[in-house]
Amino acid sequence: MTLNKLKELIQKFGPFVLLGVIIFFILFYSVKIGLTIYRSRKGEVIVLNPVFGVINKPQVEDVKTSEGLKFQIDTIEGKPVTATKSANVYFLPPSSTKFGYRDRITSMASQLGIINIDSYSLQANLARFQESTRNFTVDITNYNFNFNYDYSKDPDLFTRSIIPTSEEVQKEAVEILKSIQRYPSEFDTGTTKINYFLFNAEKNTKSQVARNIDANLVEVNFFRGLLDEIPTISKKYPNSTNYVSLAATDRDYLTIEAQIKFFERSVDQIGTYPLITGDQAYEELKAGRGIVVYNVNETNKNKVIKKMYIAYFEPSEYMEYLQPVYVFEGDDFAAFVWAINPEYISE
Repeated sequence: MTLNKLKELIQKFGPFVLLGVIIFFILFYSVKIGLTIYRSRKGEVIVLNPVFGVINKPQVEDVKTSEGLKFQIDTIEGKPVTATKSANVYFLPPSSTKFGYRDRITSMASQLGIINIDSYSLQANLARFQESTRNFTVDITNYNFNFNYDYSKDPDLFTRSIIPTSEEVQKEAVEILKSIQRYPSEFDTGTTKINYFLFNAEKNTKSQVARNIDANLVEVNFFRGLLDEIPTISKKYPNSTNYVSLAATDRDYLTIEAQIKFFERSVDQIGTYPLITGDQAYEELKAGRGIVVYNVNETNKNKVIKKMYIAYFEPSEYMEYLQPVYVFEGDDFAAFVWAINPEYISE
């Protein structure tokens, strides 16, 4: 084919080819936009399975509400966010007194440094071991416990305290919980948060510091693994109700405080419940029905919300269910609102 012939063909059919390409792209993007609009109008398909029926509204002790506070949304979206229209609810099976509990709790006490392990009081389901510097309380139904060592009576402890790296401290905290057989397996898929503290024996004060080299105490917080890609939050936010606090000496570690308040969830009994919208949750917060779990500056009544998301509330006292909540975070502030649709909640 000669150049002249090719030129004639281009001049003859070129405009039609160009027009065809333009029409193709118009149709392609019209269909794409149409599908996007259709999907947005169709909305999220909700599959519910409220197997527990109407469930009791959770009660959380020793917390303040959002009453009296004023709020402003300053998130990326600029408005309350509805992350999902439904979420799972996990049954937390109640515990009962176990055969052979005495051997178990005395072994735990011994591992934590209690000398007279045969001397304890029993009130309801709580066994209490008390000595001059050590106190240990354990639930004989599930082995949740609280331990503390009165280090104010041992000022020489901190003249030789050496805090190692976070990896070493975390490993030691895990070993301590495993040694008393109270390390929940769900911690393996969870996260930890490490806090460093400086105890001043002369003033009998404890303050948080940023680096391990400035500290003589360290606290390792343990969190349950993600559930459906959703984190947990407790009333000790941003920390956990499950933790181990240690002092490290030139010879060994000394457990200063430790607590496990963890309730294992059922892997079979799971319901799916509808949630309120982000707008509804924000209105609940503004109406004073939010639960404040972190508020550094209580004199400032004006709170700016910079982050909003769904989490599961991790109880420190027994509740029947692990339930979702809407979390509102700001600078040095955090609160939450129960997320399940009120039609499924009994007051």
